[in-house]
Amino acid sequence: MGEELSFDIDQRILDTISQEFDVKKLVENFAKNIENKERKEIEDIAKKVFREYGRNLMARAIELGKKYSDRTYDVMKEVAEKTGVGPFPHVSQRFLEIFNMGTQHSVLNVAVSTRSQFTHRVGPCVFLNTIKEKCGEDIANLLTCKHIDLSALETLYNNLKLPVDVRMEASIPSEGYCQFTAIRKT
Repeated sequence: MGEELSFDIDQRILDTISQEFDVKKLVENFAKNIENKERKEIEDIAKKVFREYGRNLMARAIELGKKYSDRTYDVMKEVAEKTGVGPFPHVSQRFLEIFNMGTQHSVLNVAVSTRSQFTHRVGPCVFLNTIKEKCGEDIANLLTCKHIDLSALETLYNNLKLPVDVRMEASIPSEGYCQFTAIRKT
């Protein structure tokens, strides 16, 4: 009998991300930094704090995902290489799943996955809910947490050397979920 292959994301990855990127600590730090600040200052602070967090988290998700590879990731890489399709959208999706499961503790909600477009949705959102808890509804509705996702996606596609345009198309306050789309440049 051969070696048993795992198709699941290694639990060590998710545990490491949960420990190293504690959402409550992030939001507590953000809350301290925005005390008695005007709206414009809050947005500037959020961009700095949340962009850095998103970049670092995605870089760590990629690092850990490669270190603790599983059969699913190995097959995705093989298919991408053999077909010439490249890492978009499936390989990039795998790292986004790690990012999402390590912070949101839920599976990635994929709306569109083609050779030219990848769209996913988030909601409910642990970042938004924690900001709402700690900073209040008004601050949460500024949707400053979008900077986490946008910088993480930028980091992901830059790391994989994929030319894409990333945009946010929906938000929890308006549509009940946040939606992010990556369109592959031709």
